[in-house]
Amino acid sequence: MEEVLIKTIDLENGLELKLYDASRKLAGDRWLVSLIARIEIPTNELLLKKDGSPLLNIDEVRKALGEKLLFEQKREKIFIDEKEKDEVLKEIQDFFLSSSLSYFSHSDFPQKYVLKKFNEKIKRDSWCKNI
Repeated sequence: MEEVLIKTIDLENGLELKLYDASRKLAGDRWLVSLIARIEIPTNELLLKKDGSPLLNIDEVRKALGEKLLFEQKREKIFIDEKEKDEVLKEIQDFFLSSSLSYFSHSDFPQKYVLKKFNEKIKRDSWCKNI
């Protein structure tokens, strides 16, 4: 599946939302229409200090998650007529942006996502140790 960057949006919180067309032909004139949204989130001190939690250490977060996280969401519609695929992709993109852009732009989004992924990693690691 080849992805084509179709739009880049600078968010109010300093991050960048990138939208990709990852559509592909299924059979005959039928398509899987696919939109992928990605945001690269750095795990830096600025993001974590906003949380105010004294329990988090930037070195521990980076050790667990790395220098940056990749947030990704997909929206897909299957078995779309080839003549309608561009229109359907535009509809998916418009709906996605109208329903999600303010959430991704919010100043708390980066640190909440980093904290969520950090907590998931800690929980998963502790569960694996107990097996």
